[in-house]
Amino acid sequence: MNRKLKRTALCVTVVILLGLTTLYPYLLYTRNGFISHWRTIYIETAMSTMTHQWLATWFIPQDIIDEVLSVRYISDELQEKAEANWSTIDLNALDQIEDITKVNEADAFFTKYYEIDRETFESYATAHPEILENGYDGIDLDLCEEGESDILTTEGDPILAINAEHEIMIVHIKRSDWVGKMAIVKDSSRVHVGVASSIGSIGENVNVIAQNYDAILAVNASGFRDPEGMGNGGSPYGFVKTFDEVKNKIDGTSNWKIVGYDRENRLQIGKFKDTEFLRDAIEFHPSLVINGESVIEGTGGWGLNPRTFIGQKTDLTTLICVIDGRRVGYSPFGAALNECADLMLQYGAYQAQNLDGGSSSVMYYNGNVITKPSNLVQNGIGRKIPDAFIVT
Repeated sequence: MNRKLKRTALCVTVVILLGLTTLYPYLLYTRNGFISHWRTIYIETAMSTMTHQWLATWFIPQDIIDEVLSVRYISDELQEKAEANWSTIDLNALDQIEDITKVNEADAFFTKYYEIDRETFESYATAHPEILENGYDGIDLDLCEEGESDILTTEGDPILAINAEHEIMIVHIKRSDWVGKMAIVKDSSRVHVGVASSIGSIGENVNVIAQNYDAILAVNASGFRDPEGMGNGGSPYGFVKTFDEVKNKIDGTSNWKIVGYDRENRLQIGKFKDTEFLRDAIEFHPSLVINGESVIEGTGGWGLNPRTFIGQKTDLTTLICVIDGRRVGYSPFGAALNECADLMLQYGAYQAQNLDGGSSSVMYYNGNVITKPSNLVQNGIGRKIPDAFIVT
């Protein structure tokens, strides 16, 4: 029996040594496309965390880590001087839409909500006539709990909710590697920054912040001080302004941008020293789309993670998205930043900015959290945070 155990131990030792001397170096240095891609994603994901960087630094030489993260520095250079510029957009042209579409209620609806595929909506309305019992202006559809819909966007994604009163839609976004929700908000004057009741001391969950402001929609916004992953979400990083009141000063970190709304309801992104012209804003990084062009190089250098991001089209429609991650069998990893930028561009964003992600990413709509937060306690409502972008 002892001989068998010794032989087994010897075999295990040989296998480990072979792995260390052949397989391990191969995985580190091979240029095989598949392995190289996932090695890069692994390093980027580990190094984008505050508490799990050891997953890369313990096993991978620093020169390889530096090479992988160089793409992050290239993206930072692209964004260094990038700033939202609305001067070429004729906002007066937007006022003509109402005059053109007063003839017919249905035409007016589909002109305003041009993201809806009309054929699939009308097919659904034929099968469910109750959706129009209060007319197009009274549509209040919420299928977020069911998680499926026959109504599609013009991009082919299912629409889970339409609320004509609040001028908002919720879209189910599913790609090959991740799942998320996107809110399309037609009236950006409704989008604000809401803050925790005791910001600076202790944070609140997104649903609580939303309820405090009687908001129909909310997503996490700022990053916050989080020592050892045990922070209480009370102390935001960087600038915070809510309903014209400054709650936190500018951080000024080199590659961080202020993102928020001016008094003409345009989403502004930039390194602003004078923030008087903004009504609601926070500070984070990196930018995704500036003036209609992606400013992300490669994957962006931040790996695969749950994501929250916000954007705006030239007609001032706001796009707010949360991508789930770290959920085995559903959305196992999350998305890379270039995928977030691509999604924003696909839906017509002229400006777009990444917000805090990871275990903070969560979307609340119409009384419920409709995404799947990845925080460790799996409480279904996410972590406590200092502030949120809300739709009142």
